[in-house]
Amino acid sequence: MQVELPIIGQLLNRPVKAGQVLVFLFDADSQWLMLILNMVAGMLRKGTEVLYISTSKQLSDLRDNFRRYGLDTSPYEMDERLVLSDAFTFKTGHQSTEKYHFPSLKIADISLISSASLDQWAPGTVRLFDNVSEVVDASDEKSFLKFYRTWISRFVTKGRIVIDGFVRGVHSDALYTSVMASADGVFELRTEELHGEIENTLRVRAFKGAPADTSKHILRLGEDLSVSLEASKKS
Repeated sequence: MQVELPIIGQLLNRPVKAGQVLVFLFDADSQWLMLILNMVAGMLRKGTEVLYISTSKQLSDLRDNFRRYGLDTSPYEMDERLVLSDAFTFKTGHQSTEKYHFPSLKIADISLISSASLDQWAPGTVRLFDNVSEVVDASDEKSFLKFYRTWISRFVTKGRIVIDGFVRGVHSDALYTSVMASADGVFELRTEELHGEIENTLRVRAFKGAPADTSKHILRLGEDLSVSLEASKKS
């Protein structure tokens, strides 16, 4: 089974296979959340079901952003073509009122929740975790890496597509190397100065088993939160 993924497909010039793992390494001050918003909206419109785990925003804010983008999530959430899972509220010291939520980002809690829901999703559906770096921070790197390999292998064997975000520059080189070794595709979203301006640049770092254009693309954000890619001019 192959799945057309917005923006990712534009970079790869090909669909993604069910059971593949895609890792995004992003700068903390980048437009990562807006990139996710566009990817998820595009997936839903193409008929791909998505589980979106949010550590970075309250789900009410996410829904507002989707509406601003032009997508009402209500019908998608009603029949669970989209499941938004709250991994943010517990950090405020309050109990989440969302149907799907995490009590913490401890490995034991994530493992329990993931195991319970694994069989509820069909092959070709997407599990997106916006900031896995927070799971690392709630544990230690050695324990996390042992857990991570088992965690994603469960999704792979079920034919799920995994999209995981990690903040650049906050973990050891060994952790990033191990995470990238577990992935089929690695992408980088950076903020950097180009021609005197700060730009968000997106590129494919590596894609196993297939050729990939690794050139930089500038990520443009519109007033309606839509993003577009344009080729970066070479100096």
